[in-house]
Amino acid sequence: MFLATINNQFDNKIRGLEVNKDVWAKVLQIVREPLIVPDKAKIPQWKFCSIKGEQRCTENIGSTNLMILDFDDSAYTIEEFESQFREYKYILHTSWSYDGTNSKFRVLLFLDKEYEINRLFFKGHDKTFSPYHYMLKAFPHIDPASFVKAQFFKMPAKKAPDAPYYFSIHKGKPWSPADIEGFTFAYTMCEMKQEEYIKKIDAENAKRRQRQPNQDMTTAIEYIKRKMNEMPAGMRHNGVFGLASWFAGIGGTYAEFSQIRPPWADKQYDKQIKRLANEWYKIGK
Repeated sequence: MFLATINNQFDNKIRGLEVNKDVWAKVLQIVREPLIVPDKAKIPQWKFCSIKGEQRCTENIGSTNLMILDFDDSAYTIEEFESQFREYKYILHTSWSYDGTNSKFRVLLFLDKEYEINRLFFKGHDKTFSPYHYMLKAFPHIDPASFVKAQFFKMPAKKAPDAPYYFSIHKGKPWSPADIEGFTFAYTMCEMKQEEYIKKIDAENAKRRQRQPNQDMTTAIEYIKRKMNEMPAGMRHNGVFGLASWFAGIGGTYAEFSQIRPPWADKQYDKQIKRLANEWYKIGK
């Protein structure tokens, strides 16, 4: 098991370490004796996973065998969770905003094995091959941000020493996503099926271009390059997305767009282009 932490919600530098006996003792101590932090924004955050780099981003998130779930649904209580998951191993603690009666709590749910987070929470075009949607179905009262791949979670904390707080360290068996019907198939096939779909859309767009003989994609690509070069620094993210939507809408393929690289392109630009691969099938509609 690995633990990744950031100093607060604004921190993007990940610090990772392997969870040994001493580290786990510290985790349990924080659960039993939550931090006192008057300012919610300054609460340290954690995520139990391996990491591939220090920058907080999807590409640097590895695998996990302990999933954190964030609950904030007035229709679902702590007691209901404890009854529903009484067979399983978990750690439950209330959140900073807990007032003694509301349903604001988080759960550290132990899994039966290591799962790649990129596939565990993969969101594809087809829900049949989308583990993300299976997880939402299994946890209908969850805050969907729990399944954002690079999402970190605030450590157990209270706004004041006398603020209400509840925790439970519950013994049981690890929970297995494989118990969700269809999940294992989706987890195994999600990336391949998404890649197949993107290729299919690219092929359909290519055919559509063939049916429009007056359409000059070279001119369109040159136009995009020119507009990218003109973009001011604060508008590049939205500008690139807008150009991608336009290009996809006129039949341009992701393969063509991904080859365009403006002079100011950096790692953030590369990440945005990579994310567009999963969105290309819908942005041009």
